Amino acid sequence: MSETGFTQQLAFVVAQRREDEATVLAQAVREGIHALYREVLIEAYLLGQVPREMVLKELGPERLEEIEYQRDALQRDVAWGLKNA
Repeated sequence: MSETGFTQQLAFVVAQRREDEATVLAQAVREGIHALYREVLIEAYLLGQVPREMVLKELGPERLEEIEYQRDALQRDVAWGLKNA
């Protein structure tokens, strides 16, 4: 993790973007919520709590394909490991 503190990081972004601190913080909150939403949506899909169509609509076909590929690869690895244990 970076050794630069939050205050220093915020000041740097504010200076580089030439925007006021409130604008930068609002954008950071929006982007953070968006990232958390995607993370929780994927988790809920993998747990069978939301339909595939919702993930397809929200994340797009390429991301959904990647998620399903990773899930399937993990399942194959676990099956292989259990078989060879």
